[in-house]
This record gives sequence, C-alpha cells and structure tokens, in this order.
Amino acid sequence: MDVARDQTRHEPPRVMRRAALAFLVILPLGAEEPLHEMGPFPTREMFSLYLPTMAYQPVDPTPLGQGHWRWALNWIEANTFQFSDILAQEGALKDATGRLVITRDFVQANLSKWKNVPVLYFFDEEIARFELQGRYGLTDRTDLWFFLPVQNHTGGFLDPLIEDFHKLGFEQYGRDRVLQNQVTLVVAQYGKLLFYNDQRTVGRTQDPVLGLTQRLLQTPEWTVSGTFSLKPPLTHTYEVYQSGWDQSYGITAQWRAAPRHVFYFGGAFISRPHGSPDYTALGFRDGVGLHATWEYRKWRTVQPYLQLYWQSGYLPPQPYQHFDQPSLQHDLGVHWHWTPRTTLTFRYLNNISHNGNTADMGLGASLTAHF
Repeated sequence: MDVARDQTRHEPPRVMRRAALAFLVILPLGAEEPLHEMGPFPTREMFSLYLPTMAYQPVDPTPLGQGHWRWALNWIEANTFQFSDILAQEGALKDATGRLVITRDFVQANLSKWKNVPVLYFFDEEIARFELQGRYGLTDRTDLWFFLPVQNHTGGFLDPLIEDFHKLGFEQYGRDRVLQNQVTLVVAQYGKLLFYNDQRTVGRTQDPVLGLTQRLLQTPEWTVSGTFSLKPPLTHTYEVYQSGWDQSYGITAQWRAAPRHVFYFGGAFISRPHGSPDYTALGFRDGVGLHATWEYRKWRTVQPYLQLYWQSGYLPPQPYQHFDQPSLQHDLGVHWHWTPRTTLTFRYLNNISHNGNTADMGLGASLTAHF
C-alpha cells in the first residue's frame, strides 16, 4: 500500500499527461516543410526624395501556380536625416537644449545666400510605410501582382537609438545637433524655396504598383523569370509631387545551389517620365536596380537571409548634392514559417554606401499567407 501510494504521488497529473501528448502531436506541424517559396524580399528605398517615384523592388521569380494567391502586409519604419553640406556653414536657431532648429523663417532669411545652389535640401523625418501586397497565379507560368502602400510621415522614435549607435564610432555629422524625432523637410533651388513642411502626415495612400511575372526557364537548379511593373500617377506625395507613368522591365532568378543554400539575383530598368511641374523640376532620371540574396535553410521553420540592394543615382550631377551617385543597402532578416501557409518576417534595413542619398536605417515586420 505504501509503495502504491508513493507511485501515485509521483505520477504526473492527468492534465500534464494530456498536455505533453498534445505537444508531441502538434510538434511535427511546426516543423513541416513550408509549402511555398518566399522569394527575395521586395526591399524599397525609403529616402524622402525618392518616395514620389518608382523605386526598384526585387520580385519573386517562382510562379505560385494557377489559381493560387499570396497576400502580404509589410511594415517598415525608416529614419532619414540628410542635408546639403552648405547648411552646415550657416547658423540656425537653437532650442533650450542647444540643438539646432531649422525653421521656415531661417530658410527664407538665407535664400539670397543660396541663389547659385542648384539644389539645397534638409530632410529629417521618420516614415512608417504599410504595404498590402497581393499576387495571383494566372497560369502555371504567369503571375499578376500589386502593391498598395499607405504612409505616415512623423518624427518617429528611432532618433535616440541611432544617435547611441553612432556613438560607437560611426559618426554622422549633425545628427546629435538637431532636434530628435522632428519632421522638417526643405527643398530649394537657386535661392527659391520650393517646398517646406514641418507637420506630421498620417494615413496617406501612395500610388499602387501593378506587375506581371512570366517564367522563362525552369531546371532543377534554376528558375528565371521576366518582370514588368507600372505605377499609375494617382496620388500626390507630400500633397505636392506627382510622378508620371513610371515603369520597370526586369529579370529575376533563383539558384538552388545546395539544400541549405538558396540564392536570388535580379535587376530592372526603370523609366521615369515627366510628372507634375514640381516633380519634373527636380529632374528625376531613368535608373537601374539590382539585388543579390542569400537564404540559409538549415532549419525548416526559421530561415535567415541577407539581401544586398543597389540602385543607380536618380538626379543629374549637381553641386552640393550626391543624388547622382549609386547607393547600396543591406536587408538583413529572418523568415519564421509560423504555419505551413503563414510566414512572419522580421528585418533590418541599413545604408552601406553613405552617399547621402538613402534612408539611414529601417526596422520592419511582415505577415505573408498563401492560399
């Protein structure tokens, strides 16, 4: 009797036994091979001056299959602090903490000094971009897709984090001298103020992007597809700038080099015709974009990736700015295949080239579902 009571005392409770059995049943579902490829992440340039126009975005080369859908909701919080070098020579106002304040009065008071400067700019803001993406398998070789973005332009919350990072030895001149988490946007040409804004903007719908992907080659190791996309000019960015009918023509590919290593490559030519007078006056030119991606597949449910994202310059060469220079960024992230049909992605976007023509950094998250 004493031995029996002792065994009963140490036997796991019935609830615990059932929970353990349920865990053993559910565990294989969490480790099941994902049913669908994610492809390269559709990274986008988030620099303030680049938002009205079409930017290069990588496209998945693998068709979904006829009748299949993929839906994704992407969010990125991107911080921009870039300004013309000539502004560093002027004495702006200071607040009670000693930080510089760029105001409309300050800019207008100094315009006469800048009458020989083709483009003068000051961008300090944080952009939250929410992008709904849908993709549909029209045939086994052809997919149709669209992007529909909504943006918030605010002071955000990343400035203190970025300042602390730069204290480690990666100094960015001026960042610790201006107000944190502010919105200030200035564009001037030859001593004329073209644009000034210091107000938050929330919930602004941007131009959609409509696209088509056509598979051109399929082998056990390679998938190669052609892509075309169009951005109709339906909205005004900052309520001022409206692009033309921007288009892109590109090639995108996947190379399954080994079971644990998958690579993506691609590029596209982007045509940027004239838009509204204010937009056209900035002088946007046609461009080229490229991406190269490595995805590591040691684990079934967690797949990290590193993507390099390159773009040509987007304005003609002019003094006091570097918008004619190319830019290189990295998109470092991880896909967590939450269920066989649902994937969460977390990512960190950062500027590598430091030519003063890209957003400084961004943090993002995405939810993708296949049907």
